[in-house]
Amino acid sequence: MDRRNEVEHRRARCECQKPGTINSGVRGILIWPRDKHGSQSVERCDSCERFYSDEAAGLEFARLKGGGCKYDSQQRVLWTPA
Repeated sequence: MDRRNEVEHRRARCECQKPGTINSGVRGILIWPRDKHGSQSVERCDSCERFYSDEAAGLEFARLKGGGCKYDSQQRVLWTPA
């Protein structure tokens, strides 16, 4: 086994770092596809637990990417671009 492959194999990536529709580009934050109003639901990654709540993850995402956060009727954190 090649040493490089061995190192890459040990470094398991968290769900929030894997490419796909929920990857936000920020470690510890998952973001869901846009709804019909252009908002996206934001959640913390439960695997790495970098943030203590969905609200903290939403505020950090808004700080880094711009825009704002609010709750919807189901108490989910929504991010709206500026």
